[in-house]
Amino acid sequence: MSSPLQNRIVGSIILLALAVIILPELLDGKPVEDREAFVAMPLQPEVDVEQQPVAEIPSQAEPVEDETFTEIPTVETVELGEQEPSLNPDSTAQAKPTPPTDADLQDGGWIIQLAVLGNQESAQRTVQLLQERGYPAYIEPYQSNGRAMHKLLVGPGLAKNELTDQLDELRELTNLSGKVIRYQP
Repeated sequence: MSSPLQNRIVGSIILLALAVIILPELLDGKPVEDREAFVAMPLQPEVDVEQQPVAEIPSQAEPVEDETFTEIPTVETVELGEQEPSLNPDSTAQAKPTPPTDADLQDGGWIIQLAVLGNQESAQRTVQLLQERGYPAYIEPYQSNGRAMHKLLVGPGLAKNELTDQLDELRELTNLSGKVIRYQP
């Protein structure tokens, strides 16, 4: 086995050999630069743009005369004789609509959404029943989650209170409770 003295001598020789190889390169006198050269980039590139003259637009246009006026024909009124009283009890049960107020006219139209049904045949039967009783009912189809749905709508009307009064009659007739909503044509 080797002695500790022998190990120290071998280690010293290795360190001296490395020092002889590395130290001359470090101490050759040339400065070592690790910095990279940065070039300042302009924030906005400088571009030469030629500007072309633009022709001016005349400021006044010639007035155009509209000669398409037509006369409005006069409306003739026809008086109807006395009508026979209706034997249908449902038509007499409906109250006379109240004239819309100015506030109702400014708000826009209203409509009754009676129900939303997935079965088109059922929706058509209900609409046919309502139309036979004199209600302006129709179906509006739409898609919901990829499924065909059918809105049962009655109306439209200008006065919300008229349609609200009809809700009870429609509930008795169809067993559906609807709601009055804004009319979106």
